[in-house]
Amino acid sequence: NTHTMFKNQCKAIHDKIKKIRTAVGYKQEYVAMRLGLSQTGYSKIETGETGLTLERAFAIAAVFEMSLIELLEWQEPALSVVTE
Repeated sequence: NTHTMFKNQCKAIHDKIKKIRTAVGYKQEYVAMRLGLSQTGYSKIETGETGLTLERAFAIAAVFEMSLIELLEWQEPALSVVTE
């Protein structure tokens, strides 16, 4: 079903935004302030409660100092196991 696939892809992008934010060490309040949003408003983007416009996606990528393509292609760093 195309609608289900679209919803799953959207959820993946919202999840990725949260993972990038935590990876770079930013708090929701900081990203929200940079975007001109309340913390609650920004939180709703991360949870998918609020849809993501293309303009907002570009702005979020800029806060993370990356292009929109880099944001979309970002992969969570693999955990490295240190052996002695």
